[in-house]
Amino acid sequence: MPDFMNVAGIESTRISSIVSFGALNGMLFGPFWGSIVSATGFFLYEITSGKYMSMNAFSLASPLFIALSSIVAGLVVNREHKAAKTIFISLIVLWYMLDVGREAYSYPWYHLLVLGIFIYFERSILVKTVTSKIYIFASLFIASLMGVLSDHMAGSITYYLLYDLPADMYSSVVFVYPIERTILAFFPAFLVYVLVVIFKDILISSDTIEQDIEEKRSKELDTYLHEDVLKIMNENK
Repeated sequence: MPDFMNVAGIESTRISSIVSFGALNGMLFGPFWGSIVSATGFFLYEITSGKYMSMNAFSLASPLFIALSSIVAGLVVNREHKAAKTIFISLIVLWYMLDVGREAYSYPWYHLLVLGIFIYFERSILVKTVTSKIYIFASLFIASLMGVLSDHMAGSITYYLLYDLPADMYSSVVFVYPIERTILAFFPAFLVYVLVVIFKDILISSDTIEQDIEEKRSKELDTYLHEDVLKIMNENK
């Protein structure tokens, strides 16, 4: 996937599309293993590409942002909404605790909008994802978007602390970053949606699914009796 180059009008800056894989890993593997996969994958890529030693301080911290994206997206998909909201809101509060946050107060407007949408549809998403494919995609997209925006806010805060970027630079992209982040969130949500719908349809369309499961259990039991139980009985004779 291509990266977004020269963001905020600053030369040689970019938003890596790898953040999409952070959200993807969180939704596929959960908040714990997803974050490990994301951080480890990013770190190993930089090591093997020979770029790690030449990376700046912000780039060195980037695996943590990717891992955070996996954690938040994974928490939402796993229905651990309280923990996901706590992390997401804490990042917004931390932004407003900074001088730049109070000056560029409109910067997290998209984060607040997504948070509001998530809270508003939280209960209906829990219920309707069982029967509605639209709600399945909506829930996955919100999970992905919250993960991607968590990476964004954590990165914005860290960038300010490291390089003291002026508030007007943040204010200049208040209508740009939502487009970038929405695109980055769409792809992992779509990929997981396809996987979920395909496997769901396969299970539902299979008239013999329960019979197949019982046959598998029966075969496993027969294998256990013949290979393990009989072996123990013969040894004790």
